[in-house]
Amino acid sequence: MLLTAGPSDARADDYPVGSKSSMWADPYLVGSYRHMDEIYASRPVPRAGAVSALPAGEPLALESFPVRGTTVALDDFVAEARTTGLIVLKDGKVVLERYWQGADASSRFASWSMAKSFVSTLVGFAIGDGLIRSLDDPVTDYLPELKGSGYDGVPIKAVLQMSSGVAFREDYVDSTSDALVMWNDVLQYNKRRFADFAARSKRAAEPFTRFNYAGLDSVVLGLLVHKVTGQSLSAYLARKLWGPLGMEGDAGWLTEDRSDQALEAPFCCLNARLRDYARFGQFMLQNGAWGGRQLLPPGWVAEATYPSGAQVAFGKLYPGDPMGYQYQWWIEPGSDRAYAAEGVNGQFIYVNPAKKLVIVMTSVWKQFWNDRLAIRSWALFDAIAARYGS
Repeated sequence: MLLTAGPSDARADDYPVGSKSSMWADPYLVGSYRHMDEIYASRPVPRAGAVSALPAGEPLALESFPVRGTTVALDDFVAEARTTGLIVLKDGKVVLERYWQGADASSRFASWSMAKSFVSTLVGFAIGDGLIRSLDDPVTDYLPELKGSGYDGVPIKAVLQMSSGVAFREDYVDSTSDALVMWNDVLQYNKRRFADFAARSKRAAEPFTRFNYAGLDSVVLGLLVHKVTGQSLSAYLARKLWGPLGMEGDAGWLTEDRSDQALEAPFCCLNARLRDYARFGQFMLQNGAWGGRQLLPPGWVAEATYPSGAQVAFGKLYPGDPMGYQYQWWIEPGSDRAYAAEGVNGQFIYVNPAKKLVIVMTSVWKQFWNDRLAIRSWALFDAIAARYGS
């Protein structure tokens, strides 16, 4: 296979694994991002059955790529981004697969917010299973415990679009932000449950009036899937995706605590192999079909990956940002209709339907978000796509 480990002196042992308190700074960050489901409470997502093949394709040679009028060497980029894994599928075949920073094909990489795209896909499965009637239904039809909260009467579609109107501040540096308070109270110290934050939420705007990236919206989607299926998110993911797609490794998903009743973190924290993330991307590329079977409802992928509201339209999310959004997916403007799952510190599952291309890249940026590295990441994806015609 097209497998390169990266620098010959990079070994897993060179990247120590920290604890809940120590893992957030070097020298522990890189190693810990491959062991988060061991550091924190988690639940397994077991694989099952035969592993699906990822055959080798024509190798993709890539030494540099253009970024806003300059040329960037791939080796320089992955060193600055502290990229741990990069895999490219063209027509379902592996044309590039590389690992760095002591990682290898058996490593489980932190997803961060890429997990949101898995959760939205579980919503699609629940619709296909007849457990959710319509995305126009108020989420409180299924979660009556949220009546009186900011989510009372909010359509499921608005929650999927991060347009619920619920007050929530997503900031990963300010310890007083809603996102960090929820992380600390639930995952770091196991003092509260996610449902408590949803039940106490307040309305800041009417649904569909503004885009507000909020992990709490993803929490509500997770609560919804759990409620209608009667299963843990891990069990439903295993039954609907991990087994049917022939994933090659078990995954692990962080949970509120170690009890049987604990909910997985719906806004983050799935941990899986690079190739299994790529299989998920390929599944999306194939419009929710796998092995000749249509697993997701027909039309779900097209609906989930293209903006359908003014508040999530291209260029309307943030000033100066050309991207659009839909059901927990980021969408790139252009005729390719490319879209991606994204996570902080440089995690991406990029899908380009026009070029039949899937790219997965995992990294450990030194900051939660870095505009320079984000721009270069998308430039890399565009450069790879450009190799396969206009």
